[in-house]
Amino acid sequence: MSEFSLTAIFPSLPRTTRGTAVVLGTNPSGDKIQYCNGNSVYTIPLDKLSTADVYTEHTHPTTVAKTSPSGYYCASGDTQGNVRIWDTTQSTHILKHTIPVFSGQVKDIVWDAESKRIAAVGEGKERFGHVFLLDTTTSNGSLTGQSRSMNSVDFKPTRPFRIVSGSDDNSVAIFEGPPFKFKTIFYHHSKFVQSVRYSPDGSLFASAGSDGLVVLYNGVDGEKVGVLEDAKGVAHSGTIFAVAFSPDGSRIATASADKTVKIWDVSSRTLERTIVLGAKIEDQQLGVLWTKTALVSVSANGFLNFLNPDEGVVVERRQGHNKGITSLAKSQDAKWIYSADAEGHITSWEVSTGEATRSSPHSAMITGVQKTSNGDLYTVSWDDNLRITPSDPTASPQSFALPSQPFSLAVSDDVALVACYKHVAVFKSGALKETPIDFHATCVAYCADQGLAAVGGKDAKVHVYKVKGDGGLEVVKVIDHGAEITSVSFSNDGKLLAATDLGRKVIPYTVSSDFSVASPNSWTFHTAKIQSVAWSPDNQRLATGSLDNSVIIWDIRKPGEHPVIIKGAHAMSSVNAVLWLDAQTVVSAGQDSNIKTWNVPS
Repeated sequence: MSEFSLTAIFPSLPRTTRGTAVVLGTNPSGDKIQYCNGNSVYTIPLDKLSTADVYTEHTHPTTVAKTSPSGYYCASGDTQGNVRIWDTTQSTHILKHTIPVFSGQVKDIVWDAESKRIAAVGEGKERFGHVFLLDTTTSNGSLTGQSRSMNSVDFKPTRPFRIVSGSDDNSVAIFEGPPFKFKTIFYHHSKFVQSVRYSPDGSLFASAGSDGLVVLYNGVDGEKVGVLEDAKGVAHSGTIFAVAFSPDGSRIATASADKTVKIWDVSSRTLERTIVLGAKIEDQQLGVLWTKTALVSVSANGFLNFLNPDEGVVVERRQGHNKGITSLAKSQDAKWIYSADAEGHITSWEVSTGEATRSSPHSAMITGVQKTSNGDLYTVSWDDNLRITPSDPTASPQSFALPSQPFSLAVSDDVALVACYKHVAVFKSGALKETPIDFHATCVAYCADQGLAAVGGKDAKVHVYKVKGDGGLEVVKVIDHGAEITSVSFSNDGKLLAATDLGRKVIPYTVSSDFSVASPNSWTFHTAKIQSVAWSPDNQRLATGSLDNSVIIWDIRKPGEHPVIIKGAHAMSSVNAVLWLDAQTVVSAGQDSNIKTWNVPS
């Protein structure tokens, strides 16, 4: 029996940048999609929310990933012009090649129909595109002729082979081969060309640009055969970031900054449906992909929209995070997880399904989230507010200004404590009482049964207070550590207090014996700063998450035994928060925007 197993992953959303297209990939059967965030490439199934394959071997932020038509390899690009080709059939993803294609960001990658050749385009200095052979990585021609950054590239899926590309010089170029050489260039657009895509049979290709135009071309020689336009003479009123042909080639989907996805009939060149995705800036559509099983678009906030092209409706909208997760909480029945991120968003996750709903109670990084037994959600953020979102959706949220920047939050049913930069704020009976402190507070824990608060500080001390009836604080004990305190937590029965510090130590204290150390052994297995500590429901085990990418499970009953180490729990990413759902299940959340659940048998 293994010491632990990964039971679910709620994956990050695609990383988005306003005004920049998001290129999605898929697999040959069309039941998965691929996208990038941070240094990772995500391959997620379309029919399941709580699993994902995450490739984390890039040393620079990833930009685009495409799987070969054979399904055996994936080619992924990054901001420094590297393309990595790796095996998709094994979970270890053995690397086949790394190719530096040019000196800037890779914006698009495409495979030929035989899975033998790869073309990549982007923001180079000497060149903006490169085509090479999979087996030898040797060049298979030259993609020159456009004078500025190339944004999009596609292979004609049938012989005679062609490559088309769209550029910031407002042009569409066509290359014939192999080996590929420049054939013709077209200037049908008046602004940047954002996307070029071939139809599945290779008879046509389409280009779309910042001018709101979609142009159709003959697939072999590139002769213009028509345009897609609505009653106003354009396809969209804003930049078109992506075009995608339907699997049978009869229709085209276009995604635009005008916050719509439009479905067009290819043969008649008429507009069939306009799907409006919202009215806010974050509803701009930055990418679209039409696989054999789904039509998916990406909003500017990273949400993945599953669209029904026949009815023109949004079937499903996948929400979550695409920036680092800072804090975790759970509902009393452990059926829901609440995660907060660096941009002020809170996502509620249904544990059993992975379904998520996102809200944005704050405008800055949230440093604490807690759920009370009556269902109210407390959050503190670097907008210097404590916010209470009631469980009753008809009731209005309340907001309270904090005296200084908050770093941590602890809540019991009717009392909330906030560790601020120069204060400890106690919220009780609808009022906030502030106690100034002479140290920089970093973390806080609260034991309601005994009315005790533990506040960790940069002064390498844990300050234990009695919380008085009026919300005032009285010093009970000061515990010295060798380094800055990074997290504190009371056990559920209030008998133990755990503290972690910058010296990588995890120290449990016995509350009843004047906070004497409860373990004879020094717990220092982490190799970097510990970010979070949490007690199991039975008060027997501790989970810690660290900058060293790992989660460690400690057993208070077996202090001398080696702990369970989940090494690389979040590969290439710090683990920012941990909590226990039940006696065997640990949840971890990372800077990589992923949430993972682990089964750790006792």
